[in-house]
Amino acid sequence: MPTLPETSARLAMPYIQPAQAQKHVTHNEALRHLDVVVQLSLVSRALTAPPLTAQNGNCYLVPAGAGGDWVGQAGQIALRDADMWDFLTPRAGWLAMVLDEDRLLFFDGTDWRMPDILPDIIDSLGIQTSADATNRLAVSGDASLFTHDGSDHQMKINKAGGAQTASVLFQSGWSGRAEMGLAGNDDFTIKTSADGTTWFDALRLDAGSGLATGLAVTQDAQDSTAGRLLKVGDSAGLLAASPLLRVPAGGSADALVLTSGAGFTGPLPDGLELRFRAGASNTGAATLTLDSGAALPCTTVTGAVLPAGYIRTDTDTVARYENGLWVLSRMHESGMHAQGRFERLENGILRVWALRSTQSDSAPTVWEFPASFAVLDHVSATAQGASFHAATISSATVSQCNFDAWTNAGTRADNVDVALSATGTWY
Repeated sequence: MPTLPETSARLAMPYIQPAQAQKHVTHNEALRHLDVVVQLSLVSRALTAPPLTAQNGNCYLVPAGAGGDWVGQAGQIALRDADMWDFLTPRAGWLAMVLDEDRLLFFDGTDWRMPDILPDIIDSLGIQTSADATNRLAVSGDASLFTHDGSDHQMKINKAGGAQTASVLFQSGWSGRAEMGLAGNDDFTIKTSADGTTWFDALRLDAGSGLATGLAVTQDAQDSTAGRLLKVGDSAGLLAASPLLRVPAGGSADALVLTSGAGFTGPLPDGLELRFRAGASNTGAATLTLDSGAALPCTTVTGAVLPAGYIRTDTDTVARYENGLWVLSRMHESGMHAQGRFERLENGILRVWALRSTQSDSAPTVWEFPASFAVLDHVSATAQGASFHAATISSATVSQCNFDAWTNAGTRADNVDVALSATGTWY
């Protein structure tokens, strides 16, 4: 006859042995074990010392490093019974509810962990909120994290066909405000709304070409609406609305070549303005070529052919396109040297002035203008000082004049300061 084991194979319940005395002790021990492992609940698995408030029937999972009456019992189930501690060794497959965590765990033979009790396919899942027939996965929280499992990570949104939608919708107060994705076609679209009812296609990227359309980009070559992105080909209109766009200059001083970066290939819009800094002054009439266009004649602001030196190297020149011509504007030019001061204006006016002294009482004194005129209009002379003198101009050319100072007696006076000025045009 085989020997009867002392404990059961699964729960290690003590068996009553043949001819055993005090059989109730063994029987009660088995019942106590059953009272623990059937509907096993653990008050906590985080305490490192026996709680003073433990009630009879309370069970705890003893963590590593526990002290007091739990020393050396790590991994055991501590049962408070008859005001004493009893310890049970868990076996693989045991289930336990951890009350202070509101969590169901199972023992895998080595450690306690959450059981994999969800099926491969579930109808819906709500995390901190309720899922429904439309939102079968619902999450409530400050953030949701999707991360890699060692390398890449993709989040995929798939639709049934081209006419359906696969998108991400952004809401405010449960009302849509922005959407991006494949909305009713296979083009990638970014849409916006202020009320969840009226929607605008801000940006649409064509599925076949990748080219952009939508309200966020320029609508045509003349569109200068603030806030829109500039499309290649629409640059002309935006440049026309940006008259101070600075562009690099090339070519020679009399055959300027400007590169706008817009790639102009068609007719230029009237009013287009560009700013450039030339590397050399022109020597006379000049032409200007923009991008790959034709070499067009340049004029001054008065419509005249450019005079030599109209294009300056010390400041920018502004070119404005009008009716097949480039009208060039320049800052007014002024200077001073030994012969006096001068000021050239872009409209052709030239003014010169100086304070000079008469050099002889027998012949006129010569004043060479600090800048030469194309046409001299007027020269004046005014004697300076306390003594009464008269100053006159005896002759003048486009580059100089002769002047005198006279006494009351009508004789020339030497060493008299005379304020001189002349006006005319320089082109």
